Amino acid sequence: MAAPIPPVVLITGANQGLGFAIAEIFSQSKQPYTVLVGARDQSRGEEAVTKLLSKKTNDKITVSAIQINLASSESITTALESIGKSYGRIDVLVNNAGIFGAPGKMWTSTTRPDWRAIFEVNVFGAIELVELAFPLLRKSSLPRVIVVTSNMGSITKVSQGHVPCGAVGAYYSSSKAAINAMVANWTQLQKDIKFWAVCPGLVATEFGGDFTKQHGRDPKDAADIVRMCAEGEKDDVVGYAIWDQDGKSGVYEW
Repeated sequence: MAAPIPPVVLITGANQGLGFAIAEIFSQSKQPYTVLVGARDQSRGEEAVTKLLSKKTNDKITVSAIQINLASSESITTALESIGKSYGRIDVLVNNAGIFGAPGKMWTSTTRPDWRAIFEVNVFGAIELVELAFPLLRKSSLPRVIVVTSNMGSITKVSQGHVPCGAVGAYYSSSKAAINAMVANWTQLQKDIKFWAVCPGLVATEFGGDFTKQHGRDPKDAADIVRMCAEGEKDDVVGYAIWDQDGKSGVYEW
């Protein structure tokens, strides 16, 4: 009889930045996992897998690349079909992929096509992936969905003056408010799956250019909150937008 497949963790946007750090956290866990490194470009995903395998600390963990582009319905469908055939289920879906501005226009996204590009990935693609993954998630005994968000998407915080990027970040902020609303809805409507919206804080990655690289915290520190959700350490705040930083943690208002 074939050995059972360890919990299947799909992480989008995992070939770099925070997504890579999340994949690294799982690849170095004491628990066995099947880590799927989602990447828009298959070759970049494979490069990330090579790096992760060189750092892997548990022989019961496997790491593989899967091509998935949240801006493409066809790519999402193809990826989920492949996962279904190979593994039969998804235990943890980490929706990490996202963009701050339109491609090539990080700080100057001022037109309808620019706004649409942001929402295609951060909202429409994220929603489509989660909803199309429901059948595979329901084949898990403990299905969990973790959506990486930002406190810039908290309408409460914005109304109180939390606009760190000003008008430049308004469309990113709005996209995160939209996906936050979906997490709140899924929590109410999909009672057999656990959901979190996770704010990693400012992380030292390429995501926001020089600003995030210079002022952000270590990506692995930020990634650990995702592991906490996956491994039951945040079950007391299921269905909320949460943060964990500098030894402190909490819930922020939608």
